[in-house]
Amino acid sequence: MRNIFKIFFADVKRISTNVVAVVVILGLCILPSLYAWFNILSNWDPYGPSATRNLKIAVASDDEGVTILGNSVNVGSSVISALESNTTMGWVFTDTTDEAIDGVYDGSYYAALIIPENFTEDMISFLGGEVDHPDIIYYENAKKNAIASKITQKAKTAVQEQVNSTVVSTLAETTMKVTNALSDVDAEDSDPAESVLVRLNNLSSDLQSYINILNSFVSIMNSAQSIVEASQTMLPNVNNMVSNGQASINSMESLLVAGNSTVSSTADMVSYSFDMMNDSLNNVSSVITNALNRLSEYSQGTSVTVQGLSAMMPYVRQLFDTSVSGWEDTAPEDMQAQINAIRTQLDIITADLTALENNADTSMETVRNLSNKIVTEIANCQKAVDGLRNDFAYNVKPKLENTMSSMQQSMIAAAGILDGVDADFNGVENALSDYQSTLERGSNSLGGSLSMAQELLAKLNSVTADLVSLQQNDQYQELLEIVKSNPEELGAFISSPVNLETVGIYEIENYGSAMSPFYTILALWVGALILVAIIHVKVHPVEGVENVKPYQEYFGRYMIFFLVGQTQTLLTVLGNLFYIKIQCHHPVLFWLAGAVASLVFTLFIYSLTVAFGNVGEALAIVVMVIQVAGAGGTFPIETLPKVYQMLYKYLPFPYGMNAMRETIGGLYKMDYWKDLGALGIYVLISLFIGLVVAIPFRKLNHIIEKNKEGSGVMI
Repeated sequence: MRNIFKIFFADVKRISTNVVAVVVILGLCILPSLYAWFNILSNWDPYGPSATRNLKIAVASDDEGVTILGNSVNVGSSVISALESNTTMGWVFTDTTDEAIDGVYDGSYYAALIIPENFTEDMISFLGGEVDHPDIIYYENAKKNAIASKITQKAKTAVQEQVNSTVVSTLAETTMKVTNALSDVDAEDSDPAESVLVRLNNLSSDLQSYINILNSFVSIMNSAQSIVEASQTMLPNVNNMVSNGQASINSMESLLVAGNSTVSSTADMVSYSFDMMNDSLNNVSSVITNALNRLSEYSQGTSVTVQGLSAMMPYVRQLFDTSVSGWEDTAPEDMQAQINAIRTQLDIITADLTALENNADTSMETVRNLSNKIVTEIANCQKAVDGLRNDFAYNVKPKLENTMSSMQQSMIAAAGILDGVDADFNGVENALSDYQSTLERGSNSLGGSLSMAQELLAKLNSVTADLVSLQQNDQYQELLEIVKSNPEELGAFISSPVNLETVGIYEIENYGSAMSPFYTILALWVGALILVAIIHVKVHPVEGVENVKPYQEYFGRYMIFFLVGQTQTLLTVLGNLFYIKIQCHHPVLFWLAGAVASLVFTLFIYSLTVAFGNVGEALAIVVMVIQVAGAGGTFPIETLPKVYQMLYKYLPFPYGMNAMRETIGGLYKMDYWKDLGALGIYVLISLFIGLVVAIPFRKLNHIIEKNKEGSGVMI
């Protein structure tokens, strides 16, 4: 033991009397701590906003947006606006998508996020019954930096969260606008289903009125056609009358072809019906007048003509009834009286024509008197029809046009409300303007419009029935109470239906503190490795020390290594705690773990060098490389190749790091002391190598050293 201390004191004396040696020793003490501090600081918070916002990520949007019930929705623009206040990454908003993508290729940006043109359309595709998942295209420059490409993965997560938040808020805002469009009642106290139900019932009523009007259209055209057909069949020789009737029908057809809207066409159709009635009555009057002029020549010739006129009158009456059927009930009382008077006059004319037919073979005087009476009645009826048409134009037509316009708007809204209803009521106008050839084709088109309206009414009634059933549902009533009492709570639930409650176990406040065990242990190993590279392990003869044994040389020289190693540890630990200020719940135990690790590392590397010389130093470097890659310091050991997982438990690094982690995150039972105990095993291994294994290699090491010196270039 005496010789050991003599060797140690001699080494201290030699170092203290040599300025260069003192400087070198001081450098050896400080260098490992600098290595640890720089690495810990560089990894202090690489995934936090303060660091990641320096990484440039380009963002561009081609999203064209959509329109929902008159409300414009563009999720892409909303995402861009929201990201402008997001500090997660260094967002750069480019004018075009090409500029963003080119910037990734030339290295200006680490990545680029491109929102395509159909993004909003795909986002709300579920409203149409089909779900198209929207895509955001992510371009990443993996060549620019290996770790940076992993950090920028946070950009994708940030954008996904931003999109989810933006979509929920955008759809909520749009839903509120749509709800306001559907309901005129106070939204605060109303039942949403009731509001929609009231509106749908109104739409159903309007739609039924519209169907009635379309039925009137069909009846008017059928009646007009019947008049012409009756004229052609029963009065084939009265060409002028047939031409006039066909001209009236063509006028109706032209009206429908040229009409700019079904609103004006509806009102004008009534006027044209009255014109055709008057034309038909005028033709009847003309035929009777011509017959009277020929009575003196053909006393028995009027019966055929009179019979044809009598058969045509029911069609005239039908044309009149269908013309007034759509608005008669809402007309003023005086106009209703006019309508009834015209009906009475038409009935009288029909009865007189029948009487004329039956009395055609009686005396000329009787025929003449009855014929003159009919002509007078027709004139009075025509005058009444003209008066009714004027009153209709001034008193009914404006109201009818407003009603029709309102119904048309209601049905457009109905088509937007009902999912799966393939009907565009602006198309009624297009259907009516398809009358381009014959009245028969026009009737078919009108029938198609009528069929479409009836189909929509059936679906509207089905939706109404479903809403009534919904109102009676207990869960709906509970949900309604939540909406009324706390809409903010419901909105928060919809945007995030599941809350993830995180319970921290051994929480570490930053990445630098979490990585400090690895970089501290690595620095201590590097410090021990530098020691054997600078300080000789071979002990030269010391004056006054005789009969020195190999083990005395071993322990005597190692004391310098031990003291420098412990100084390295103390500086590194103090810097971690008070300069960098890592998280540490047990500072003293943190130092103790470092001190034991330094003892093991210096002794192990010293023993390898004593036993194998320069080859031992090389082995120490190899062991360090294996430990850096496979000791679980950065990545979990489970993620590494199998070979590292097998070597893991035989390396000293993991035990030193785990002991320090216990002091930083929190102690668990005896784990800390177990790790220190595992490190103690390497002390025994090191002593065995330095004291026993070294014996047979001494001659070989002497030969190697002599040959190295003989090379003239190796130390």
